[in-house]
Amino acid sequence: MATYALSKLLRRPVKFVADRIESFNTDIHARDHCCKGRIGVKRDGTIMVFEIDDLTGIGPYSMYPRTSAIEANQVVNLVGGPYVTKNYRARARVVFQNKNVMCQYRAVGHPIACSVTEGLVDLAASKIGMDPVEIRRRNLIADDAYPCASPSGLRFEQLSHHAAMSKLMTMTGYGALRAEQTALRKKNIHRGIGIASFIEVTNPSAAFYGVGGARISSQDGVAVRLDATGSVICQTSITEQGQGSESLTAQIVGSVLGVSMERVRVILGDTDNTPYGGGTWASRGAGIGGEAALQAAKILRKNILDVAAAILQSSPAELDIVNDTIVNAVDGSSRIDLKELSRIVYFRPDTLPPGIQPELMATRHFVPREYPFAFTNGVQASWLEVDVDTGFVKLLRHWVVEDCGTIINPQLVDEQIRGGVVQGLGAALFEKCIYDERGQLTNANMADYLVPMSGEMPDIDVGHVVSPTSESELGAKGAGEAGTAGAAAAVANAVNDALKPFGAIITEIPLTPQVILTALGRI
Repeated sequence: MATYALSKLLRRPVKFVADRIESFNTDIHARDHCCKGRIGVKRDGTIMVFEIDDLTGIGPYSMYPRTSAIEANQVVNLVGGPYVTKNYRARARVVFQNKNVMCQYRAVGHPIACSVTEGLVDLAASKIGMDPVEIRRRNLIADDAYPCASPSGLRFEQLSHHAAMSKLMTMTGYGALRAEQTALRKKNIHRGIGIASFIEVTNPSAAFYGVGGARISSQDGVAVRLDATGSVICQTSITEQGQGSESLTAQIVGSVLGVSMERVRVILGDTDNTPYGGGTWASRGAGIGGEAALQAAKILRKNILDVAAAILQSSPAELDIVNDTIVNAVDGSSRIDLKELSRIVYFRPDTLPPGIQPELMATRHFVPREYPFAFTNGVQASWLEVDVDTGFVKLLRHWVVEDCGTIINPQLVDEQIRGGVVQGLGAALFEKCIYDERGQLTNANMADYLVPMSGEMPDIDVGHVVSPTSESELGAKGAGEAGTAGAAAAVANAVNDALKPFGAIITEIPLTPQVILTALGRI
């Protein structure tokens, strides 16, 4: 704020660069929750009720404009979400603290809600002597039950919990893992399997922030044009933060126009030149920005074929665009290169037939309207080993099955999910901001604040189920937060599964050696 004030006073740009400690102490923190949860379940495994009481601290004030209470709101809305539940009670309380400000961070509220829900489901399975997978199969919302609503009132268009679980069982070889676990316990090797079903909020509409008056745009816009060299310029309001937004946009536009990705230039992040939009947040790049790109490219394609038909004395229906060239739709024979078409339009429009006014540019915006969100779903599994003498956890394997609707670029989606899983594993085992009694952050550097490193991470296998959303022609939902949403819950359940012979149940993260040894009564 001081930097901003100086810039206004001096009427010139002012830049402030935080060092690591300053960044730790002032960049937003998240996920400081104390949750009390209960579950009611019948002997046959039928879940009857979830109850959640979430107490969260937000620091000295609420962050503008998104507010610091959104995370607690997400927690109480999402607990129990994947399951058929007749009764639900939730309370969220937000308190001020002498800590750093809290706000939103990848998969806002999802990891907390998933950890509470899936921990309770595992606890219920243990109490009635039922396999954790079986109790989930008996209670997950049926794949043919949609559209429907969760106990908290969230509207689901189309999810696939059972298909995802079946695929996960095939990927993991669940029966063989259980057999291996039993055999290793006889050798005093304690391995655990953790399962976590999850739902994820993506593609938020204006019904999320707009209804509360926050000036946060939920729509995105894309402008595409064919330039004088026959290449395509695409300006999009979504932004690039490592998600692959640039490649995704180029792929969609290039596919629609029949132009190679190398000839599509994507401009993003420049609000002076791109159409107005919300940018990248809440896993909305493909589902909202991608749909806008699709619709803009379709209009431009029509315009190109209209002018090509005039030049070639043909009809648009008889033409197609393939590999940067206008071709006959029937036999694929080449008629005119896009570069030559652009030359005529931009430099020799006098040769065009009378009444033809080429418009080689199109802009379209998109925002979902029927559903406030495009919910996605999935399930994760963790296979790990706990050293009961030291409390150390060794991650052996991790699996994710995710349904993000139409998959545009499989490699981008899979790596987004893997990156999210690593972030979730960090929360499960390593990451924690430690304050002393005076509110002083004591581990404000990368030497003391532990993050997951490559040598500690397991192989992460990713599979998919596809349930496209009908809100858009593209059918894409979000994928960027799915890995983070369920990873910590899967690890926590796996650790408790490994410690089952000792009767220890841990209900906190991160699962540090100290926490594990304390639960085992060894310190």
